Amino acid sequence: MHKIQFNSFSLLLCVGLGLSFNLVYAKSASFEEVNSQVVIFKNLQQQGLIIIGEKSSVVIDPINQDTAQEIKSYLSSNKKPKITDIVYSHSHWDRITGGKIFDASNPNIIAQKNCGLYFSGIKNKKVVDPTVYFDQIYEINIGTEIINLHYFGPSHGECMLVAELEESKLLFIPDLISTRGPSFPADPTLPFLRPATLNAFFDSLLGLINQKEIDYFISGYATDKALGPTEIVSQQKIFWELIEDMALNAEEEGLVDLNNFIAIEKMDLEGIKQYENYNENDLVNILRRYTSFLNMGR
Repeated sequence: MHKIQFNSFSLLLCVGLGLSFNLVYAKSASFEEVNSQVVIFKNLQQQGLIIIGEKSSVVIDPINQDTAQEIKSYLSSNKKPKITDIVYSHSHWDRITGGKIFDASNPNIIAQKNCGLYFSGIKNKKVVDPTVYFDQIYEINIGTEIINLHYFGPSHGECMLVAELEESKLLFIPDLISTRGPSFPADPTLPFLRPATLNAFFDSLLGLINQKEIDYFISGYATDKALGPTEIVSQQKIFWELIEDMALNAEEEGLVDLNNFIAIEKMDLEGIKQYENYNENDLVNILRRYTSFLNMGR
């Protein structure tokens, strides 16, 4: 029901939207040209974006130093402008330790202001401190493309942003949502999830999608297909609403003991089994996180 195949809409992407996909492999990274200004780059686990203008280029999440060096080489070999702006989509080091590679071009380094807590007194010397913090929205003009950085509140951590590419009518959603379809999270312990504000995040994100009539998005997962339909965003929201309802029902029916263990065998699991990567043990861990939040606010 929820497994969406990329091949079913690839023709629409190429013909209807004028998007092209030219895949270029480098030593530790690959590059996929979505259109004349937008390039997806990826290593084995993560992916980010390069947005290229006539006089400057922007990178969203330089991943690590090896990947950043490949980005620099890619731009140079294709006679593209140097990086003038680096955007950190959030504060997690697995996405942002490549910034020093671009020191020579003295780029702006942009992050949402709540990331500041994690960068103050930072211990990872590979992470370059942001030079620009924003609150709700930040705009970068680059050639004919306008990049709008949106913050919709805590979701995956405290400061994850969503990047809107206005001319291309694309979103970059770095975490929480896969282009393959709605699914269980990769890490069922949910170390970075913020249940208290997750519904508000999805509501705001869907509001942007509807207002701007955005049909496709790019994720931060290297194993994902290049683009996914934004219908997946509402489908993923339904998944988290179902998880919250299951946790509430478990509490109301007395299925949660004093140690926050759940009698999963007494619950109706049919509605949740349809999702990609379903695993009962993972479900237990996720529900425990939600019941802990309901009982203790954490």
